[in-house]
Amino acid sequence: MPLEVLMPVITEAGDDGVVTAWFVDEGSPVRAGQLIAEVQAEKVAEEIEAPGDGFVRGLVAINDPVAQGAPICVIDDQPIEQAPSVPVTADAGGVTPASEERIVASPAAKRIARELGIDLAGVAGTGPGGRVTEADVRGAAAGSAAPLTGLRSVIARNLRRSVSETAPVTLTTTVDVTDTAGARITPWLIRTVALTLADHPDLNGTREGDAFTPAETAHVALAIQTEAGLVAPVVNDPAAKSVDEIEAEVAELATRARAGELAADDYAGATFTVTNLGSYGIDAFTPIINLPQVAILGVGALRTVPGIDDAGNVSARRTLTLSLTFDHAFVDGAPAAEFLAHLRGLLEG
Repeated sequence: MPLEVLMPVITEAGDDGVVTAWFVDEGSPVRAGQLIAEVQAEKVAEEIEAPGDGFVRGLVAINDPVAQGAPICVIDDQPIEQAPSVPVTADAGGVTPASEERIVASPAAKRIARELGIDLAGVAGTGPGGRVTEADVRGAAAGSAAPLTGLRSVIARNLRRSVSETAPVTLTTTVDVTDTAGARITPWLIRTVALTLADHPDLNGTREGDAFTPAETAHVALAIQTEAGLVAPVVNDPAAKSVDEIEAEVAELATRARAGELAADDYAGATFTVTNLGSYGIDAFTPIINLPQVAILGVGALRTVPGIDDAGNVSARRTLTLSLTFDHAFVDGAPAAEFLAHLRGLLEG
């Protein structure tokens, strides 16, 4: 009986992943526990081992999207007739494990080449001894004007899925944080959002189809920009942590995210997402809901503006704009506005 080897469920069953490298050829004999492939979903990579002894067949093409939980190959106990062994090839200009062994390139360059579908054989290396660097690969990708392939196409498809499967509405409000905001805006916001969500369960949880499951505890994902793209690891139960603890956790997640070292557990269990573009000078925007959640909060730049104090005098005030995008299919406008007003009240003290 053939054994199916499945694309692991890294983010959510049904979401796409890709095989980024095969370490075996079609028809090759394998042993249980032998490393046979590397896969990725979003920015999380996992290695796949053979679940049993036999001969592999039906290898999916490198960089072809495969639903998480679906087969990527099978292991048969009988050998199959095949043509003379050739290296496993990639589609759309992708790279093969065999070619990577012949080309001198940094590990980061190889990873980016797989994600962008760039053939390292056609990239001129500028590193020592002609070594291909990550910058060389990105330069080749920028000059090729190639369509989205591999992991980047998976990310694009997931974003389009969010837009097509939700009824997004965005509400904005300006918060006066003159008397409350310190230097640590992001960890303070994450904690305050979690405290607010405790009283607004309609926005705190996950959906599956037309069913919404509210969460007992708020686990807040934070969008972090990396060279490879946007990731959103989770801060678990920030309402139970101090701002200092959250700040340290966010810094550690950001460091590992930019080093490409986040694991599937770092994304698991998120019930709400915060994304902060304030450092880019952005005031308000329309963030895209991070499925299977039903809401996301965008944070804008901290501004100094003229305002009127309680005595009627003009004074300098510090403000920021919050943009709440929610799925109107699950949350009505009034409850979403109540959440935003409650959050504003806590932030303003």
